Parts: sequence; C-alpha cells; structure tokens
Amino acid sequence: MIHRNIFKRLSLLITKGDKMTQVRLDVDEYTLRVLDVVKGKFGLNNRSEALNKFAIEYGAEYVEPLPNEKFLKELDKTFEEHVKKHKARKMSKQQLKKILSLD
Repeated sequence: MIHRNIFKRLSLLITKGDKMTQVRLDVDEYTLRVLDVVKGKFGLNNRSEALNKFAIEYGAEYVEPLPNEKFLKELDKTFEEHVKKHKARKMSKQQLKKILSLD
C-alpha cells in the first residue's frame, strides 16, 4: 500500500527575539504526533510553541544557547553595585573557605 500523504505541511510562526519568522515545513506523521504530545504535556497553545519548547529542551546538545540579554544586564548592574559598595576589598582564602564551609 502506497501512502500518498506521508508528509503534511505545517506552517509555523517562530519568534526570534522580537522578530517573528514564518516557516513552512514538511513533516511526517510521527513528528506531528511528537509536537502534539509536547504541546499537551506543557500546556502550550500551538505546534509552534511546542517546536520552540522542544528546541529549548534538546537543542543545547547541538547548539550552545544564546545568553538572555535581560539576565546579562541584570548581572552587570549587580556587579557594578557590588563594586561601588565594596570597592577593591579582597578576601583571604581562609575567609572564602569559611564562607563556603570547606573547612
């Protein structure tokens, strides 16, 4: 028996930062089932969100994730506040070990 409709066309809107890109994919039935399971498991609204979630979960194995800009700005702000408060104060190895309970 020959399957005429092995692949289904899936049209997704994928967001990249503030940009939204429309993608048209030809995927098989299994891929659609996987996306539907991910969508249901995490309570997502559509297959586009499911694909994004799947990429976040498993994409790090193949591509290093981009840092979150908001987090980096917050980290810079925290560092600057710390430097203002403590200037160039140093800590001995003994003090550090005591704080980290490594004694």
